[in-house]
Amino acid sequence: MTELEQEVLDIIEQTTCCKYIGKLKVDIFNDNYECGDTCKQLNDTIYQLKLYLDREFIPMIFTYEGNEEDFKDFLRCEFKRRKIEKTKFFKVVREPIVLDEELTEWDDE
Repeated sequence: MTELEQEVLDIIEQTTCCKYIGKLKVDIFNDNYECGDTCKQLNDTIYQLKLYLDREFIPMIFTYEGNEEDFKDFLRCEFKRRKIEKTKFFKVVREPIVLDEELTEWDDE
């Protein structure tokens, strides 16, 4: 775990009063590029936090463009605003629909 990821865990614990035990990942993109006349060159770093709350393949993603300290402040605000400590998960199971005519055919046999 990187130092920034540990700091994010501390921020989660401070803002939500809950200990996060799931998987998380912080990606840092330093790509400075020019994509033509329609967009400008990126001068800031892009930070992306992925929280794998209940699913390994579908994380909750927070993305911020700026410096590291502003990214941490952004996360503090987002965690308070979204109230992720109150997030609940449900599992939905689909059962096949049985039509009345299927029942009658099955009953005749």
